[in-house]
Amino acid sequence: MTTFHVRHDFSPGMAREALLLLRMAPAANEQHFLAQARFHDFDLGRRQSPAKIFASLRDLGLLDRPARDAPLTLTPLGDRLATLALHDELLLAELIHLRYSWLWTPERGGEGFAWAYQTVAGILWDEAPMPIDNDWLVATVIAGAEETFGVKGASFSPSSVLGIMHWLRALSPPCIVAGVFRQRPSCTPETLLLTLEAIATVSGCPAGTALRLDAPTRRRACRTLLIDSDAFDEVLIQLEEIGRLLRRASGGGETVLLLDSPLPGLVPQRSPR
Repeated sequence: MTTFHVRHDFSPGMAREALLLLRMAPAANEQHFLAQARFHDFDLGRRQSPAKIFASLRDLGLLDRPARDAPLTLTPLGDRLATLALHDELLLAELIHLRYSWLWTPERGGEGFAWAYQTVAGILWDEAPMPIDNDWLVATVIAGAEETFGVKGASFSPSSVLGIMHWLRALSPPCIVAGVFRQRPSCTPETLLLTLEAIATVSGCPAGTALRLDAPTRRRACRTLLIDSDAFDEVLIQLEEIGRLLRRASGGGETVLLLDSPLPGLVPQRSPR
């Protein structure tokens, strides 16, 4: 059965420690990895097993799936995120949120856990401001899984909601304060650029062509980043000022030409024309 569970063991702190350890050197096995975690006095070293952390890293495409007895190594994307984690813990959380958000799309399908993640985040954005109600979110995801995938009794529980909340609570500026979800007043320029790249890709817009900023595109970007519409426009201006995109307005509406991709491989990437 397709799993919709988002592991609650995989939190921002655990993810960062695992990425940093594997960036230093591949791990021969789980016990070697735990020994290194204890040597560096990481919280990971207090766990009995890192297996669920490794499973989440693999699900997100950050850890290779080695042959039996092969060392545990990061993928190229995992290595890029590990380097970033060394310097910017807050941006790491934002990027893993985006990774969860784009591993399933209506256009391409994908992973059930990613669909569940973005379903919870999207519902909260739609209904904001609203208190976090775990039981209601569980029931909504299970009903949605049956309607969307024909799956009865989807594997999704309050611990799955906790796995999602780890990442939503780590976002900065925050979207959850005192147990209430609110749309965020800002996001980093890098994450908006990546989100527009992903939208352009799944919309079938080839590299080198402009993306139309119509109402559905704006809403999809805001919903993904959990920001309000004012934040979208403010960050778009920042991207234009620092030369990351070109914005044009015409009788047919507003478009943007994306000039680079800040982290290749994190979100769906466009193919050349």
